Amino acid sequence: MLSSLLQVVHIGVLGFLLSLVLASAHHKLRAPGQFRQALVGYELLPGNLALTLAGIVPFVEISVIAVAVLAFALQATAVTTLMLSGLLLTYAAFLSFAMLTGRSLADCGCSLNGSDANVKPALLVIRNLALLALVAVFHLTQQVSTGTLSEWLMGITFSLLLFISYSSIDGLLENHALLKNLRLRHD
Repeated sequence: MLSSLLQVVHIGVLGFLLSLVLASAHHKLRAPGQFRQALVGYELLPGNLALTLAGIVPFVEISVIAVAVLAFALQATAVTTLMLSGLLLTYAAFLSFAMLTGRSLADCGCSLNGSDANVKPALLVIRNLALLALVAVFHLTQQVSTGTLSEWLMGITFSLLLFISYSSIDGLLENHALLKNLRLRHD
């Protein structure tokens, strides 16, 4: 019973994390100019490096997904954990730098909701730390078996629940930032 529950959590968390990275890559590929402009505007990197990275980042994200899926299929959970952790730690480092230097980050098209809200970097750092905690949950719930059909179906359902919850929280953060901006204009 416990091993089935752990398998469902394992599959669900992986599905959520991979779908989140895929959605992020999709937004960047769908509006590359917006992502380039935002990355240069953050002033976290020199202009030329930011422009180069803006073209590479979505493909790095897709590569992380491909390697993570392959590693998962080969039951090399440590590789999947390292790939996802590396990506999220990189983002957390950029966000932490923005937070420490007092920058406000305009939306780069990475958000699930596609808002123009300037969300505080501190909230984004907390979000990324929560995502890193989910990577740890994924790693710690590793099971020997590949799972039954019912475990996979429940894992996919759990993944969808996580994705909907994440999207809702993302929308709340953006709405909070937009409302705060309206209050500042009104006062």
